[in-house]
Amino acid sequence: MRFDRVGFASSLVLLFGPTVATAHPRQSDAERVIALGKSENRVMEHLDHLTNRIGPRLTGSAGFRRACEWARKEFESYGLANSRLEKWGEFPVGFDRGPSSGRMLAPEAKPLHFATNAWTAGTHGPQAGPAVLAPGNKTELDAARAKLKGAWVVVASAPRTTGGSTPAPDRQFRDELDKAYADEGILGTIRSGRNDLVLTGGSSKVAFDKLPTRASITLLAAEHKDIVDRLAAGDAVQLEFDIRNWFVEGPIALDNVIAEIPGTEKPGEFVVVGGHLDSWDGATGATDNGTGVATTLEAARLLAKSGVRPKRTIRFMLWGGEEQGLLGSHAWVKAHPDDLPKISAVLVHDGGTNYCNGITATPPMVKLLEGVFAPVTNLDPEMPFQVREVKGLSGGGSDHASFLQANVPGFFWSQKGRANYNHTHHTQFDTFDAAVPEYEKNSSIVIAVGALGIANLPELLSRENLNAPESGAGGRRLGVDLADDMTIEEVREGGIAAKIGLLKGDRLLKVGDRSIADTDELRTALREAPTTTKIVVLRNAKELEVPVELPPDAGPGGAVARRLGVRLGEGLTVDVVTPGGPADQAGFAAGDRIVKVGDAAVQAPAELAEALAPSGGSVKFVVQRNGKDTVLTVAVPERP
Repeated sequence: MRFDRVGFASSLVLLFGPTVATAHPRQSDAERVIALGKSENRVMEHLDHLTNRIGPRLTGSAGFRRACEWARKEFESYGLANSRLEKWGEFPVGFDRGPSSGRMLAPEAKPLHFATNAWTAGTHGPQAGPAVLAPGNKTELDAARAKLKGAWVVVASAPRTTGGSTPAPDRQFRDELDKAYADEGILGTIRSGRNDLVLTGGSSKVAFDKLPTRASITLLAAEHKDIVDRLAAGDAVQLEFDIRNWFVEGPIALDNVIAEIPGTEKPGEFVVVGGHLDSWDGATGATDNGTGVATTLEAARLLAKSGVRPKRTIRFMLWGGEEQGLLGSHAWVKAHPDDLPKISAVLVHDGGTNYCNGITATPPMVKLLEGVFAPVTNLDPEMPFQVREVKGLSGGGSDHASFLQANVPGFFWSQKGRANYNHTHHTQFDTFDAAVPEYEKNSSIVIAVGALGIANLPELLSRENLNAPESGAGGRRLGVDLADDMTIEEVREGGIAAKIGLLKGDRLLKVGDRSIADTDELRTALREAPTTTKIVVLRNAKELEVPVELPPDAGPGGAVARRLGVRLGEGLTVDVVTPGGPADQAGFAAGDRIVKVGDAAVQAPAELAEALAPSGGSVKFVVQRNGKDTVLTVAVPERP
């Protein structure tokens, strides 16, 4: 007997009931990715291996090399095409960190908690000696010389006074002090950390034939204060440190890790998904940026295992050298100019462990990206996602900035959640236990779905209104690489320094009228400088004043934004709320637009800065949220 399709289906219903005959609706590609991401997400396995088995990944270290090869093999195991290491540069000296310990020997025995920067000297075994307060002027230096040999020099947090006057810590005295330390043979210097945080940084600009020889220690603030107070009271303090820092003769080859899911219709066009594989080595680099590496790996695995076939190639990239100034991504952009016009978007995850709760979009992008992210808008009611319109893409000193500067749409995910990024960022607390598993899982799904959706759009995303950010700290903000003595070693194309004519070999002396002797002072000077100011450099043994217009995030608007714990976009709209910061605690949300401080209307960063008293305190803010005024009270900290 011959059955047509309807008759055959009807017969199946009669024989087996309606369940057999009713076909399940076919899942979309996005739905398959989401289902897999929920049922067997491995993002925390990636993070565990990266941070607990490989550990810290300082660019140029053995840990970084192991991480590169491991990540390449992971991509390869997912079946991705062309998984590879691509060299982007070299460091003259490598650096690896061994175990370290410190303790007070007298007047009581107790352990000390501290860090040393990368590419700085260790101690060649345990070194014990008396603690001596750092001289604050030439008179104090002359009196202290006999005590310096074999001593640990403790630098007070603020200038001390002699005879009722505050000594001027000018450059000439600093140079004289440094020479005295070398001549007399101190063991090292000790400075204070920030509250309960000890940050790690460092400069790779060292030469193997002229390596640092003196330990430089950052001590937990409470322990530093205790030592300073004891010395001020006349106590004899004995300290001992054992710091195993190792230098490796270069050149040290440096790589990015790259792999791809080839496009089926437009394989020569790309969506880039990534984060930076390197970290500082004061902890294990979990939230900066192990979390971004783990979500990139898991997004790649989910897309590959789901069997989706994107129209454009999705390229996964893990960059090196981000912490030293976006080096890996900047070098890749410079080396691949022909690829840049073919990149639709670069999605960078480098904001810690909080979940990806949104993405900014220029007006031509909004509708397209709302469609792309529709499947994850309510992926979890506790973790909603929003596409937010902005006039131009900007902000954030991560690897997307390298692409924005080349007129490629670069995106830095908005993130929200209970984790306090400032507590872990570059600190001793940046370890695996700081990551929030449910946030990581959610973000890996959002990133995978977003990459797939953008890869399947009819056209590349618009290049209109792309504003390359001038952000970051110290030298990165100016667009320069700096030696320890603040001499410019490299001027980056398109940066502030290049635009105003600073040159390699110039030595930074001042921002405005404020002297600067190190990157911390430079960062503070830029933060507190007015938008229109000057930079003073030493060039050919002569001081040269160069006028400069600092971008908004480097002037008073940026200072007040950091003070509140937000990143501001156009028209005082909040782009990012720093978890745990004053604005976060007061209930600010991304998308809020600040319209009043107290009773004063504000429309620009300078007005916002002016409206906040330097002393801080409880301040009423009025913000526009979803078309309505909302009043929030912020405990504003004192201006630093």
